[in-house]
Amino acid sequence: MALPTVAAPRRRNGGATFDPDVILNALSAAVLAVDGDNIIRLANGGAEQLFACGAAWLCGHPTSEFLPPDSPVLGLIAQARSDGNSVAEYGVVLDTPRTGHRIVSVQVSPIVEQAGAVVVSLHEQSIALKIGAHLTSRNAARSVTAMASILAHEVKNPLSGIRGAAQLLEQNANEDDRVLTRLICDEADRIVALVDRMEAFSDNPTAVRDPVNLHQVLEHVRRIAEAGFARQIRIVEHYDPSLPPA
Repeated sequence: MALPTVAAPRRRNGGATFDPDVILNALSAAVLAVDGDNIIRLANGGAEQLFACGAAWLCGHPTSEFLPPDSPVLGLIAQARSDGNSVAEYGVVLDTPRTGHRIVSVQVSPIVEQAGAVVVSLHEQSIALKIGAHLTSRNAARSVTAMASILAHEVKNPLSGIRGAAQLLEQNANEDDRVLTRLICDEADRIVALVDRMEAFSDNPTAVRDPVNLHQVLEHVRRIAEAGFARQIRIVEHYDPSLPPA
């Protein structure tokens, strides 16, 4: 349902004339009038800046062209229509190709004279609030880093004991058992390496890349399989000749 175009009365105060369009465009907040079919019928200058397009393009187009289907703004519009009261929400994230990533405060008020029509106001949050949100994210990241350090300490200690016990057993083991003890040591070393990689959560992660002998990797996997689920399976090694030499 389209909103009818009605000339709003101009108010005078001491001879001064106030144009509603001028007042709307003076607001820093983006203001949209949306009818019952979710068609934008009015947009001020703030809305033009927010959505990076002119009012002529905004008006007459559905909100779905500017907001994703799961946008909290659309949910607030539906809630305002259902309750018949103004609703507001702070810290709403707008992340679209037109708006970019923005954090806004949203207020939606029903237009009583027009069934289903609402006025939507979107006000971008201040720099101070953005900095606060950024600091909160950094503190959370530091908490994860601290937890990773504690976890690494608690995991490495028992792994060191397991590896040491396997080395002691290897001294008196036959050749077949030594394969298993070496496998235990290799797996313990692999877990330690994985724990060390948790340093990626730190502020200055370092990625280490080294050459890998693919034949050794495949041989290691074969030994693990033969010691576990593939104990009763005969594995035949037949490598592609295009693989690099060991």
